[in-house]
Amino acid sequence: MAKTKRQSLEKAGVLNRRPDRIRSALFDRLDFFDAHDTLQVKYEMLRSHEVDQVPIIRVVEQFGYSRQAYYQIREAFSQEGIAGLAGRKRGRKGPVKCTPEVVAFLLEEKRRHPELTGQELAERLLATKGVDLHRRTVEKIIAGSASGQKRKKKPSTKG
Repeated sequence: MAKTKRQSLEKAGVLNRRPDRIRSALFDRLDFFDAHDTLQVKYEMLRSHEVDQVPIIRVVEQFGYSRQAYYQIREAFSQEGIAGLAGRKRGRKGPVKCTPEVVAFLLEEKRRHPELTGQELAERLLATKGVDLHRRTVEKIIAGSASGQKRKKKPSTKG
């Protein structure tokens, strides 16, 4: 595969990092099909079952997915069309407890009472705002603010 195509697929978030799992003959004999292209692989998997009437058990073996994944992909496709095949990041879309209001409260409390520990700040937050944070989370927020940095996410371990 050309380096620029691989880079484009990766940038778009649709690079199949396990092309070796694809056993469909389509991807072996025709240059048109690219096992590195997740959208194409998912679409062809759905098409094989829906149009060619290949049994699901054979389809998932040929395309390297589980039955459960097949049904999730089919549902995403039926709901969103081709865009549903791209998938999206799983998990939360933003902070649940550490909202800007909570962070501002903690920073203001620490500014007014610099002697307070992370545990004491967490207890005040719970008593005042009803938000239960671990003391280490509070300490990280305070430390990040003191150094002028935003909290960093851990690097992804996806392969």
